[in-house]
Amino acid sequence: MTRIDSEPVVIDSAEVRDDSTASLQTAETDRPQQPQRPQNEEHRHPANGNVPGPAPDSPRIPISNLHIEENKPTSQFEDLKNIYKQWTKQDALIAVMGMTGSGKTTFISKVTGREDLKIGHGLTSCTQDIQVAETVIDGRVVRFVDTPGFSDTYLSDTEILEMIADYLKAAYNDRMRLSGIIYIHPISENRITHHATKNLAMFRKLTGEKNLEHVVLTTSMWDRVTPEESESREKELQTKFWNLLMIAGAKYSRHNGSAQSARGIASSFLENKPFYVQLQEEVGKQHKPLKDTLAGKEIMAEISRLKEQHREELEEAKELMRQSAADNNEAAIAALKQHYDAMIQDMNKTLADERRMNQEATASMQERISYLENKGSCAVM
Repeated sequence: MTRIDSEPVVIDSAEVRDDSTASLQTAETDRPQQPQRPQNEEHRHPANGNVPGPAPDSPRIPISNLHIEENKPTSQFEDLKNIYKQWTKQDALIAVMGMTGSGKTTFISKVTGREDLKIGHGLTSCTQDIQVAETVIDGRVVRFVDTPGFSDTYLSDTEILEMIADYLKAAYNDRMRLSGIIYIHPISENRITHHATKNLAMFRKLTGEKNLEHVVLTTSMWDRVTPEESESREKELQTKFWNLLMIAGAKYSRHNGSAQSARGIASSFLENKPFYVQLQEEVGKQHKPLKDTLAGKEIMAEISRLKEQHREELEEAKELMRQSAADNNEAAIAALKQHYDAMIQDMNKTLADERRMNQEATASMQERISYLENKGSCAVM
């Protein structure tokens, strides 16, 4: 009879704890963990002030590559300053959001006329950083912020939210407001997936209900479906999936894939009064820890759900391995063990995200204390 370890997983306590110190290890495998995005003082706390930046007609460049000497490391939020030296109240800043593969970068390519952008052609993400492109529409400089979607191929939702929050906080410090937000959904999607629902929920939390009037919900990829299919899906989006957003003031527009269509959507924001999104006010103005923001609470709820799901799946897998061992089924044991190890890795990633949010909260509290002390409004003993 084949024997399997009765306790193949080493856990800090008898059960996985809910606090941020819980960790999992597997003795049978030494799988490499997904590398974490570096955290450093310069990245987390961008300095204020204006520094030289590109001319208004400069091409779209990833923030991490702006004004950098070759092979010289730098902070992407230090480079954020470089983008906006010539920022004026007449300039417009438009965020482009949506899930991975919805066509965000393609839209920006069309509206700016750039044809050399890194564009994904499937469900694998090509946008793993906040990137900015600019063009001129009706005589005004318009900048487009290209953001990675949640449920990204390479980054966790925690990492993506943290990246967006850092960008918005830096923009808040420079008093840069958005003129509008374009939320893109591919009409070629034949059903509303969990990823689509989660992206929309996160979008609402970080935008804020009061700002939905500045949102244009946009459908893309019309060339991939028949007229009958597209019209049916369009009606479902407007009456079900986007119904509450449209009641709150969000507008809807088709994007047929042309440059004219993209520029027409963008130009609709030019008369808007610039605004701060919900997440921007929470982390920039109110100095809230990310986990205490509306979007952060959504992430923490998802982390709790995933932890419980991982626990249940691990218990089921352990029971199946015990049964297979009793039946001396070597092939089943090998397959189950591989699946079990993959689940352990997923659990470790979820716990790492939880620790990441808790560590950010501690850093945010220290920053808040420092801010109040320097302001002179209170003394912390």
